[in-house]
Amino acid sequence: MKRIAIILILLGLTFGGQAQQSDTLPDTCQSRQSDVSLTLGISAGASLHFGNRLSPYYSKYGFSLQLPLLVRWDMSPHWQLNTGLRYDFTWNPLYYNVAFSGTWDDGDARGLQFMQTPTTTTQKAFTYISHLGIPLELKWYPMAQNKKALSLSLDLFAGYAVTRYIVIRNEPSPSIHDKNASHDILHSTAIQPWKVEVGFTLSTDLIGLTHGVRLFTNLLPTYKDPTTGEKIYTSGITLFL
Repeated sequence: MKRIAIILILLGLTFGGQAQQSDTLPDTCQSRQSDVSLTLGISAGASLHFGNRLSPYYSKYGFSLQLPLLVRWDMSPHWQLNTGLRYDFTWNPLYYNVAFSGTWDDGDARGLQFMQTPTTTTQKAFTYISHLGIPLELKWYPMAQNKKALSLSLDLFAGYAVTRYIVIRNEPSPSIHDKNASHDILHSTAIQPWKVEVGFTLSTDLIGLTHGVRLFTNLLPTYKDPTTGEKIYTSGITLFL
């Protein structure tokens, strides 16, 4: 039975969830290299979000961090397939001042609602969500002779939320210092556990670091308010390194 040799190309930090390929061998030698490799990477980015602006869960921007462990198949000079295991962390500041609706037990927060009356404090909310799941990415290199110049990819990520928290921050006004601020950190069932995200990425490596832009949308609702039953879907654009 034919054995496929798996070579560890790079183990460490890489950007954009991919390893830089070696350019030391001529094209005539590429067929002698294994077309399978293992990659450990890290990618961070800032996002602009699109969604229901009238929802208390609405975010204008956020921060994301990805830690992928990928198996990569170089199917041809132009095409590459990646899959494996990935950890995603997202931090999103909610746009509106909000309050918890209903009650919660054992630190389990219910839904959020807009604050209806004036308050003497600045009350902001943030969501902290981390997913563990399986990515699948199909990547195309228009210029096979210089893969660092440009790549286009379509990806699918299916993950389950291992943590899902809403943090309410209460700071006395007009103070800008944090010493008197209080925080409520609560697990929230309003944050849906499953995510199926589709993304389209354009990236380059001309400066030595893989960077680019990614459009994404979650096919499942990101939030479902336990009080109102409202489902909130999210999508956005991410600039990443």
